[in-house]
Amino acid sequence: MNDIFDNDTWNEFVSGYTITDCAIPKKNSFGFLLVEEKTEHDTLPMTRFINMSLDRPINQRFAVHVSTRFKFSSISASMAPPEYVAVDTISQVYSANALKKGMELPIDEILDMNTIDGKIGIITKVARAAGKIYALGDYRRIYRRSGPDTWIELGTEDKGVPLPADVASLPAWVTLHFKDMSAFSEDDMYVVGDRGDIWRFDGRQWHNCPIPTNSDLLTVCCASNGLVYISEKNGSVWAGREDRWERVAEADITPGYHPVDSFWFNDRLYLGGFGGLWTIDEQRKVVIPLGEVEADAPKAPTSGRLDISLDGKFLLTSGPYGACLHDGTGWRQLFSAFDFV
Repeated sequence: MNDIFDNDTWNEFVSGYTITDCAIPKKNSFGFLLVEEKTEHDTLPMTRFINMSLDRPINQRFAVHVSTRFKFSSISASMAPPEYVAVDTISQVYSANALKKGMELPIDEILDMNTIDGKIGIITKVARAAGKIYALGDYRRIYRRSGPDTWIELGTEDKGVPLPADVASLPAWVTLHFKDMSAFSEDDMYVVGDRGDIWRFDGRQWHNCPIPTNSDLLTVCCASNGLVYISEKNGSVWAGREDRWERVAEADITPGYHPVDSFWFNDRLYLGGFGGLWTIDEQRKVVIPLGEVEADAPKAPTSGRLDISLDGKFLLTSGPYGACLHDGTGWRQLFSAFDFV
């Protein structure tokens, strides 16, 4: 039995749900996104947001909010200000900070999210870059959070990512989704998306970064070794900067299990998706399951989504049935549904 939940708190907060995303701002502070397990399809599953502080006694440890409206959400955390923020594909927002926990105005009620032909843009992911929270959208839209009920579309500051001149005539299925964002600093940020789309921000404007692949790009990680790591839809990994890229690891991960998060931690690239955790074998130049190089690597039921603490000292992973934490010396299981069977 773990010491984070007891039977009562597990049954009240987690039982009947699966974990779909996680966030860690600092040691012993976690946010989790959960979706109700349902067999019928007449109503939408409920989404549950759980924020927990392990420094508090169990009867004060959890803050929980439930919504029936969220669709395909992601969560991130920042420390300036200290908060968790979750956004779904239709721009609905949940936030949690020391003063308030609950729903905010949807982003499309705060600013104009119209894209092509008057269509309202969608949000593909919420991510932290250079300590700030960004919501990534289609048609190369990026929205920066600056406080409760406050988002800024970068284009309104003349810092938007340019669209192709022929964007209005592109096929309907080409929507130029951005999928992930990472940064060395506010003046050195990268964002990636569909069909080999990579852009770098230099503090003033965005520059296209040509890469020799037309695959959809799903994750980007600005690593402390000075390289930018980017993963394709099949899991293959590229490394480089600006217009210089090399495929450093081949992969052929089954669709649906591809990496959706990547972070550099302990001098290693970690890739996470719904199939668990991977890393790269630099000698063989292939993507491998993390368990091949870390004997204590978490199993798939308790791993997959990833987040790193703002100080870089802790790596959090969650899977549908639990979560694990790496403190720089090794992995430990935080909790697992199998403890309560």
